[in-house]
Amino acid sequence: MSAQPTNDDHSWSSSGLARGEAISQWRDWAANTIAPIDVTVYDTDQFAAQWTSHGVGQLRLLQLHAPAQRVVHTGTDGSAGRAAPSIQLVYARRGALKTRMAGKRFTVEPGQFVLLDNTRFYQMEMDTAHEAIDLMMPQGWLEKYLPDPDALLARPISANSGWGAPLGSLIETMVTGLDESPLPRPLIAEQVGALLTLATGFHEAPPSRHRGQLARQILRRIETDYADPDLTPERIAGDLGISRRYLQALLAGSGTSFVQELNATRLDRASDLLTDPRAAGLTLGDVAWRCGFLDPGYFARLFRKRFGVTPSVWRMGGAGR
Repeated sequence: MSAQPTNDDHSWSSSGLARGEAISQWRDWAANTIAPIDVTVYDTDQFAAQWTSHGVGQLRLLQLHAPAQRVVHTGTDGSAGRAAPSIQLVYARRGALKTRMAGKRFTVEPGQFVLLDNTRFYQMEMDTAHEAIDLMMPQGWLEKYLPDPDALLARPISANSGWGAPLGSLIETMVTGLDESPLPRPLIAEQVGALLTLATGFHEAPPSRHRGQLARQILRRIETDYADPDLTPERIAGDLGISRRYLQALLAGSGTSFVQELNATRLDRASDLLTDPRAAGLTLGDVAWRCGFLDPGYFARLFRKRFGVTPSVWRMGGAGR
């Protein structure tokens, strides 16, 4: 593969390569760079493809000229692919991208873009030769601009109208004009983030009522499952279909945090259990375990900090009660 790096830029073309070798390199590059995907080329006899790759701060801008093909995500345990976890902004320049993801079927038409999670299953079918831009964005970087990217996945958005137009124009300019930019590339990436916020409409925060409902669901889940030592913000966020960062933001908006609420709930239940005559036969370790604490010493330290006395003194009716 004759890749030519310039300022973290690379390029590749199938031209001049034996057909079998070119297809193999194309598949390996896609699985290692974009996502763990299997690529099926519809007409191997007429295979022709090329890609260019540009580093833009923490982002990577990929320009693909590809034949008719189908790509299927193999999952994180797929046999091929070491692509870093990212959110992909896939922008169709030529040819339609028929996509299936998260139980949805939709087509990304030329002039539209869509956000995909490269760690989740998706399938794309391109019936003709096509050209696309794939902007790879680390989720941690993206969440500075979109607090809950999961809510925006699998939604085709126009890059030719509304606030999508300046984003589309920036992406088109980046393809050919990065070397002539008056700004350093990390600053260009910041412009992408800001315009993506506008293009997706996420600058309009979800209605406060909806946010309040989500926050209450999180708190109710903590109250219900506090005794589960494996209860984590990632688990609750996954069940609610939101990101961990957005869950933390919701609780912060209510003046609290996941750890604060979970420990407070567990300690309240422990204080009740310690004074319950039916639990008199339980050791302090048993009480800690029943309330979700795996470490009795950690439980005792938190308890004393919260109530001013040790669990044993509390059980005996100490002054702290």
